[in-house]
Formats: sequence, C-alpha cells, structure tokens
Amino acid sequence: IALLFIDVFTSHGQQVQVPDVRNMPLEKAIEILDDAGLRWEISDSTTFYENYKPGTVIDQDPKAKSYIKKIRIIYLNVNAMHAPIIPFPKLVDLPGRQGMATLKAMGFKHVTMDSVASEMDGLILQVSVDGHHVTPGNPVSVNAQIKITVGDGSIVDLNPEQIIDPELMDSIDEANYQDAQKTY
Repeated sequence: IALLFIDVFTSHGQQVQVPDVRNMPLEKAIEILDDAGLRWEISDSTTFYENYKPGTVIDQDPKAKSYIKKIRIIYLNVNAMHAPIIPFPKLVDLPGRQGMATLKAMGFKHVTMDSVASEMDGLILQVSVDGHHVTPGNPVSVNAQIKITVGDGSIVDLNPEQIIDPELMDSIDEANYQDAQKTY
C-alpha cells in the first residue's frame, strides 16, 4: 500500500513535455500551460529589457521540450510592463561630462549632448527630457530621450571698463560714457 501511495503521490511514470512559451505574451503562455495541465509561477517580472515587448515571457524553467511530472511548477521570467522610472538628478551648472556620466550610471540609456553659445564653457545650462524642460526630482523613465545643453564659452563678457582705455575715458564726457556702456 505504501508503494502504491508513493507512486500516486509522486506521479510515478507520468511525464509530460514542457511546451516552449518563450517570446510569447504572458496571457498566451498561461493559456498554453493551463491547457497542458501544468502549474506555473512568475519568478521575475521586475526587469525591463528593451528588446522584448512588455509582458513577454523571456525565459522559463524547466526548459522547453524537457520532460517533467505534471506536479512540477514551470517558473516564468516575464519582461516588466514598463521601464523603470527614477527621480531626475540636478545637473544644471555641472560639467557636461559629469552630467553624462551621472545619467549613464543611473541607468538612463538615450542621452545626447549639444552646445550653445554661452559665457560658460562646458557647464550644463539646460536639460530636456523628450523635448520638455525637466526639474530635479521629477520622475523620468530610463528610456526617455535626454538632451543636455552645455555652454561653449564663445561669448566673452564685454565690460566697457575693460575695453575702453582708462586714460581715454577721461576725455569722454559722461553722456558719451553712458552710451558706450549701453553699446557694449
């Protein structure tokens, strides 16, 4: 009786081939496994892979086409439904290279940098996410298109007192001096 009970309890001699449910939407994979009379569990659904559609079965254990007993559980690794969203850091006034490195280290994948005429050479002047201005702390998807704008240092501060020779300034009357300041 004990041997008979063990055979029934362990499903001795009852094996079924595991169907391949990889690269399928989770709903379809569940339907196939349920139709085969197999039990399943999601082992991971927190990681997001760009090369898979959200909610797609990425891997399974045991592997497809292996033989198992029906009482065994099939573990499914499923792609997350969306890319991680994290708070955006404060980057303005940092060096452009440091800003790029910070974003890459945080997991942002699509980061570009351009430069504009500015007094500041190499410092971040502005950051946009998917074409919109973003403030530090706002939640941003790691798959967003991020553009860092840095200054190129091409604009020189034209201070009239540095341009006009002090000896020459004595010969200019006060009205002309004010006009010269406005011009520069």
